[in-house]
Amino acid sequence: MNGRGAKTLEHLLRRFAGEIHFGAVMREVLEKDGFELTHARPVAPWSWLLRAKPPQHIQEGFGLAPELLFIAVQGEVQSRDLHRAADEVVRSGLRLDGNLVVVTDDGHTRDGGWPLKDRLERMPGRDQRVAWVWGEDRIWPPLSEVLRQSLPTYDIFEERDPVRGHQLMGRDAEVMELRTRVLRGDAVGVFGLRKSGKTSLVRAVTDWLDPASGIKTPDEEKVASQACVLWVDAEGLDLATVEGVADDMIAALGRRMRAAGVSYESPVRQGLAGLKAAAQAILDQGLRLCFAIDEYDFLFERAGNLGPVPGVSRLLGLVRALSQQQQGAVSLVLIGRDPEHLSVPQLDGVPNPLLAGLTPMWLGPLRPPHDTEMLRKLGRRVGLAVGHETAALARTWTGGHPLLHRQFGSAIRDEVRLHAPGALQKEPTDPHCVRAVERFLDRQAVLDVDREIIALLSKRYPAAYTLLLDLVESRDPQAAVKRSSGSLGPGARVLRNFGLLDEATLALPRHLSWYVETLLPTQTQVAV
Repeated sequence: MNGRGAKTLEHLLRRFAGEIHFGAVMREVLEKDGFELTHARPVAPWSWLLRAKPPQHIQEGFGLAPELLFIAVQGEVQSRDLHRAADEVVRSGLRLDGNLVVVTDDGHTRDGGWPLKDRLERMPGRDQRVAWVWGEDRIWPPLSEVLRQSLPTYDIFEERDPVRGHQLMGRDAEVMELRTRVLRGDAVGVFGLRKSGKTSLVRAVTDWLDPASGIKTPDEEKVASQACVLWVDAEGLDLATVEGVADDMIAALGRRMRAAGVSYESPVRQGLAGLKAAAQAILDQGLRLCFAIDEYDFLFERAGNLGPVPGVSRLLGLVRALSQQQQGAVSLVLIGRDPEHLSVPQLDGVPNPLLAGLTPMWLGPLRPPHDTEMLRKLGRRVGLAVGHETAALARTWTGGHPLLHRQFGSAIRDEVRLHAPGALQKEPTDPHCVRAVERFLDRQAVLDVDREIIALLSKRYPAAYTLLLDLVESRDPQAAVKRSSGSLGPGARVLRNFGLLDEATLALPRHLSWYVETLLPTQTQVAV
């Protein structure tokens, strides 16, 4: 931090100590414990957000982000304070830990006041909120000790929502590739299995490019962005007509502008004409524009077997036309299961505007050593020392699928807590990993992923489905692949795209083989 920045921070910290009656003591205890305050700002009357670097041994010992986020409230913390904290993670350039916030207030000191820990547990959200308050003797415990006691109690492996920033692990190469393509103005499709991390990957790029696109609670601090990202989830759009889709996208653009602190007037016209006008107005300001459509499949697979949104080719054609008119300034990112809807020669009876113009990015499993690094880093957070045997067993059973890898870690955590309930730090996992396999296979999330894979392959990719069954039954995987038109055939190609077929060994993830052998015959009999 330069001299001017240090003076500004010191001024804010003095102001913090003057406005929050416990602010000076809180700062003193933090600095004595080795935490370095790096940022402070008021976000509402009697409510502040602060950031601090933890000591190196705490950061590495628990796999924390470079900085921790603090909410300090004189009075009682509210849900809106937690919403502001979530947005601060994006504002920070993603240096903050998106799954952890340290909260302190003085609501517990009032007559009849609930303990802060109890109040935080009643507030919505899945992230861990560590309550840090002084005791009955008015003495603050060291935060390092509070973290040692609190962090292992939260199962960070169970996080299933898209992760942000620090929690996105093992995808650096994919982030850099997608970032390059977006800055170049390409149309990109990010495809892969359910819960393989597609949304998290794209968010890592769009949050870097345009933090305002990921913020829900704007405040007085203006957000600096390199571009305007119009982010929508197709599952939540009005899918009756393409004009309705365009109106929802215009509304999303308005929310983004307000989050950025920019004055914004909705276009006079609605529908596709309004969307075109709004997009052109942004480009006329010299800004880049990126359309990001999550769950794009819903534009083509509406509920009730209604098929594609009528006129969807006009929406894609609009984006394509803007990109061609403004070379390098307009990009499109579609996120979904596969590119089949975009591979047909015609849409709505006209040439497909994205045919041969979309670059597919297949997001497969985490590869070694990234899968082991993730397991060990999250393991440190919950007090586990993940060993080589555990890491190898996890890879065999999950195939590196991000959600399933986390589920294996959670199963290990449960097994360790059952046999070593008093352990808070560095408990070896290898003695427990074999017993954790049964816990892993019994998890609903594992069954859901397997069902989705079988349903997808059997319905859309019959060659891949036949090869899958053959690989499970065959003792000679090379012969099975050869029977399915070889390694370049459609069956093997689809399995590789989805990350289900190991390039070197032609092996399937063990969880999938287990599902086919154990549960698929039962389900088939029930269906018959």
